[in-house]
Amino acid sequence: MALLSIAAGELYYHREGAAPLAIESRFARELIERDAASRRNTSWKHAEREDNSRGMISGAQLWGQRGGAPGVLAPPRFLHACAGGEPGVIYYLLSVARSIGLFRYHLDEQREVRLFHRSATPVLGMTYDADARRLILSNAQPDGSAHLDVYDEDGNHQGTVTGGDCMDGAPSRIWGLPNALVYASAGVARHPQAGHVVALGHSVINRLNFVSGDIDTVLEDPAYDFVAPRAGRDGSLYAIRRPVEKPVHEQAGMALKDTVLMPLRLGKAVFGYLNFFSQVYGKEPLRSAGGPRAPELDQDLGQIWLHGRLIELRKIKTDAQYAGNLVPGSWELIQIPPHQRSPRVLANHVAGFDLRADGTPVFTNGYDVMALDGDRRVKLARRDLVEAVAVLD
Repeated sequence: MALLSIAAGELYYHREGAAPLAIESRFARELIERDAASRRNTSWKHAEREDNSRGMISGAQLWGQRGGAPGVLAPPRFLHACAGGEPGVIYYLLSVARSIGLFRYHLDEQREVRLFHRSATPVLGMTYDADARRLILSNAQPDGSAHLDVYDEDGNHQGTVTGGDCMDGAPSRIWGLPNALVYASAGVARHPQAGHVVALGHSVINRLNFVSGDIDTVLEDPAYDFVAPRAGRDGSLYAIRRPVEKPVHEQAGMALKDTVLMPLRLGKAVFGYLNFFSQVYGKEPLRSAGGPRAPELDQDLGQIWLHGRLIELRKIKTDAQYAGNLVPGSWELIQIPPHQRSPRVLANHVAGFDLRADGTPVFTNGYDVMALDGDRRVKLARRDLVEAVAVLD
């Protein structure tokens, strides 16, 4: 069995009996190398003069920079990946240098083909329809909604197939129905005067027919979010089910908690304000560089977004609901067999999954990649912070 996994933003190709192969984007590597060379060639513009204390103009002031040399580009990050229409061909979306690119990759040749490259706009899922030889992407809109767009195999936009004030994501083809797909959708609530997004409704699973344009809701429960749907060859519907996250104003005890924590939060805000001015004008922070780090003052909170939900990595070890997994036990992989309405829970702590051609689910808890063999779990691979898996055969 061959599959892909995205772990900590990196893409890996797994084959049975072989070590995982990290897939590297040549486009991203060349872009970062060009940026590094450019910064080396222009570093003299941003370097501080040794005699700056005697009133000379610094390089940063001369060239209009406020804080020294331009920042180094962040490492590229793989966002989504899926199988292509031919063996050994995959598609992936990559974020690099404040932009997003869609690529086709030939595994045997290790050859990358760039289909498009544009400014960074959130993409909430991707699938390849082998029957119609097209890609479906969920593209976020400036107004906070997200809809499904169709592209041909060369990355040319063919049209938008969903609409409305909602967030449509995680599209997936339906086996045996070449003109249909399933996807997750959540309604958007907006401020009545300003019009900006203030909340999202619970996520449901819809089925879209490309020919008729009909959209049917096939899985809904106001108490749960259903995300990352997959349709099996036998007509079964699979998805990740998790409890709906209540808005802050509906969570019990939040008012009391806010009152108790107000002095601490105010103190942190004042400290941060004074620390900023100390570094700007005195060139020294208020906090000593030595000694243990204070997590509450650390700006790197260790968080990732997963299926529209913010995951705090510190909870993996400290919160019993996570039990050492990337997501809590309430994130369940469910199956609804054909002609039935009651879901069957297949696994807990499920961060992502996909289906093999025979309908066998392959899933991850954020660390182990496993396949279900009846009630038995077969471990296929292990990596840290696995966000998604995609089966290739």
